[in-house]
Amino acid sequence: MRGWQLWRAERRLRIAGYWWARGDLVAALPHVRRAWHLVRLHPAPPAALAVRAASLVGMVERDLDHPAESQAALEWALSRLRDEPPGDERAALLAATLTSLGDCHRRAGRYPQAIRTLYRARPVAAIAGPAQLAATFTALGIVAKELGSFDRAARWYARVGTLHADLPVDAASLHHNLAGLAHARRRYRQAEVHARRAVALRGQVRPANAVTVAADVAVLAAALAGQHRYDEARHLFMEAMAVCERARPPRRYEIAVHLHSLAAIDQACGRLGEAERGYRRALALKRELLGPDHPEIALLTNNLGTLLLRRRRIRPAMACFRRALAIARRHYPDAHPVRTAIQRNLYQRAGLFGVRSCG
Repeated sequence: MRGWQLWRAERRLRIAGYWWARGDLVAALPHVRRAWHLVRLHPAPPAALAVRAASLVGMVERDLDHPAESQAALEWALSRLRDEPPGDERAALLAATLTSLGDCHRRAGRYPQAIRTLYRARPVAAIAGPAQLAATFTALGIVAKELGSFDRAARWYARVGTLHADLPVDAASLHHNLAGLAHARRRYRQAEVHARRAVALRGQVRPANAVTVAADVAVLAAALAGQHRYDEARHLFMEAMAVCERARPPRRYEIAVHLHSLAAIDQACGRLGEAERGYRRALALKRELLGPDHPEIALLTNNLGTLLLRRRRIRPAMACFRRALAIARRHYPDAHPVRTAIQRNLYQRAGLFGVRSCG
């Protein structure tokens, strides 16, 4: 009977992986949870099956905006690997799990934990092979970018790029990340080039995950907005948001991101009432999903403050800047561009000029 139990778990995992890859989390969730339940009931499940089940649970729960459940599953996988004998299989499983856990910490704004976890992953990722090494380097690059260390992020992404000679790494994702980095550096034409490449490459993947494609479209929209091509950018953001609203279930975090971007376009175009409503909707949704102290809340609160200041609502704008700066100081280094912009806004409150929103 125990063999049948493992066979059923394996079958459920295959079905769950099929639906997860296509972005249908409603279909994936019952299968992955059942597979994980069957694995944990078994007295001695194979390590590979146990870790695969826990890792897929972690990814599905992550995409459902359930970070605590995702982290718990990944930490369970690590505990399961602790007593496994050294070898290539253990290295591959350990590297993938640590990389996923590091990304989980990064999404929660726990940057020191993310860096420590990803550095733990590096040596075992090198044993696991180029594909896993690329995934770990990519995660480190994203953390570096979010911390404002743009040169370091570029170096990590360059190392991912060198792996193209040895294996077909996910080139679409690399160009997506390079576009995001160029946007953060305000190199918008360069961001557009990488974003268009990401969209084109992702379109060659079959079957395509519509939510992932929408993320590439949104990066392209951000690059166009940076060049003041607001009508084009707005159309693309609306297209991406429609995909996220139709997803199973709707991707609430991505919707909040698109609301923020659309509000910034409305602000730039002088539609201040629409911009304020967009910022407040995005802020309420992100607070619900991420908590009130997440670094992304600092960014959004600052941008709402710039809008309020433009509408000459000085006192609430200053309250926004003070709140945003308190959050940013807890998460970002002194020279981080978001922290610098918030400080400038707060200390230039005597006039309505020089106020900066953050990208």
